[in-house]
Amino acid sequence: MRVPVIVVSLLTIAACDRGAPSSSSSTTGAQASADPAPMASAAPVASASSAPAEAPDASAAPAAADTADAAAPAPSAAADAGPPAADDSRLSVEGRAVQGGLLRAKLNGKLRRMAFPGHRVTVSDEGEFLIAFSRNAPAQEKLTITFDDGQVLEKIFDVEPRKFEVDKVDHLPENMVKLDMATRVKLTQAEKKLDALRNKYTKRNCYKNGFIWPSKGPITSRYGQPRLLNGTDGGIHWGVDIAVPVGTPVRAPACGKVVLVEKDLPLSGHTVIIDHGQGLTSTFIHLHGFAVKVNDEVKQGQVIATVGMTGRTNGPHLDWRMNLFETRVDPELLVSAAK
Repeated sequence: MRVPVIVVSLLTIAACDRGAPSSSSSTTGAQASADPAPMASAAPVASASSAPAEAPDASAAPAAADTADAAAPAPSAAADAGPPAADDSRLSVEGRAVQGGLLRAKLNGKLRRMAFPGHRVTVSDEGEFLIAFSRNAPAQEKLTITFDDGQVLEKIFDVEPRKFEVDKVDHLPENMVKLDMATRVKLTQAEKKLDALRNKYTKRNCYKNGFIWPSKGPITSRYGQPRLLNGTDGGIHWGVDIAVPVGTPVRAPACGKVVLVEKDLPLSGHTVIIDHGQGLTSTFIHLHGFAVKVNDEVKQGQVIATVGMTGRTNGPHLDWRMNLFETRVDPELLVSAAK
């Protein structure tokens, strides 16, 4: 017997969105940052520098003023060439370069420094690191790697653009669209706490085993959708909303360490954050109950909470978000299409 599925209309505004509404609605269309503390294990972010030009020959006689240009020593070939180029085989990359996407990468050789314009880059002792592309990433982004032997590798990523369907929600109560001053103050305080957690770096590599859906149900709102609430700008929705009943188990999409378990965050309600390693985190909001506590180590598939409708929402659902440090990434791109 086929059972009809009733997709509820949901509306939420998440604490980490600086007041931008984040909701689950019947429409099924398709970063916060903080100055990170220095990390000894993190590769310094800096552009690759050129090799110094050779010094002029000290034995050369000084040239007359009117012939100075002609007499000046020619630049050396080494200076013109710059640092030696590294072979492309010294970098391996897995994943899809797309707005909201996440790549896994590994170096063959010891790193001196690395520069990537999109976000912080941290490299493990094994040479592994992650690259994320924001929702509004440009058509091309360049990664510059300088190895300890002086060789330099430049990798240009052609970033696939995406179209994000506008999510229109009308006939909402005014207090669900405009935030009062007291809520805004609490929201700012909560943002600072979440930013600090998301900008920490650990050496875990739980992302290596892939990700599973934390709950199964209709997707009612997707990453990157612009919101129009009662015809006004409601910001961007940064998560994937899964419409399921209150009490539905929420499972860890990958292994990791629980770094936040907190009730009644402004707008987000009951919230859990898991650190998957190297700056990658999952955030689950609008929860009902918790099955873990801070510092718990969790395995993929382990129940961590239950779905609720806490915070600012008009229906039960799970809102799952992912960050690489301050860069928002799309969880839906990291799991298989089959739910």
